[in-house]
Amino acid sequence: MKLNWLVLTVALMLVFSSAVMADYTGVFTDPFDWAEGRPAGDGEDPTYWDTNYADYDYHVNDDGLVYYNHVDGEDPGSLTLLEPLDRKGYTLDTDGRNQQVEIVIDVDAYIPCFLEMKLTGNQGTTSAMSYGADAQGETTATGYHIVFDNEIGGYLNDSWVSLGHGQNAEITPGDDVFIGACDMFAVEVISNDQYSYAVESSSLLHQGGTSRLDMYMNTSYDNGTTWVEDVFDNATAAEKYYIERGANVKSTFLHNFKVPFNMETTHGHYDGEVIFRAATI
Repeated sequence: MKLNWLVLTVALMLVFSSAVMADYTGVFTDPFDWAEGRPAGDGEDPTYWDTNYADYDYHVNDDGLVYYNHVDGEDPGSLTLLEPLDRKGYTLDTDGRNQQVEIVIDVDAYIPCFLEMKLTGNQGTTSAMSYGADAQGETTATGYHIVFDNEIGGYLNDSWVSLGHGQNAEITPGDDVFIGACDMFAVEVISNDQYSYAVESSSLLHQGGTSRLDMYMNTSYDNGTTWVEDVFDNATAAEKYYIERGANVKSTFLHNFKVPFNMETTHGHYDGEVIFRAATI
């Protein structure tokens, strides 16, 4: 049911959400269990049965036939006591007569919403599931990282092609030189309702300074055949690669990241966060 938004967020790879079912607090606190009316011997109270059905078996041996005989010589017409009654305009109650009773009850089924996200990367997999309305959560994961380091992800060019890696790799900074992330990340999403998917982040902040570092993201929705590039280049977090999917459709997204390595990039440590988000719409 699309009563509200269900949001799953993964801050550096993990979301966990849960729902707690409350006890029933309706009007009928006891189950329907009316014992009276059942024959004695079933272990039930026979009070109602004895009071209201004392003559239940009174006609059990009737044969359905009742005879009336006229007195010899008596005019049957003289026995007509209610002259105005219409004894001809009636309908015979035969077996073929169409007769029925009917009660109409409306039926409604409400299927709760289910939303799941599974993220694979850094040699591990994390799954987050949301069951029903208002089940949403956000947490910072441990054990997962997006690390930009010349020894791990190494250097990439403008076309996301590796230039090599190493602690002292002799690769000169340039406008077409970048440092790649330590891993590529796969995000799978499915829901029984329409949903949206997006990645939220901002530029990274220098630790010990005020300078910021742009972060590029390359996304594929068709297993690496087609890629779409976005850049987080603002201090304010923004959603990138927003896309919508229909109910019961599974989507898989591949994400790769890189940061610039040029003479405008100040040496040092930068940090931030990435949020992978799926929400029903």
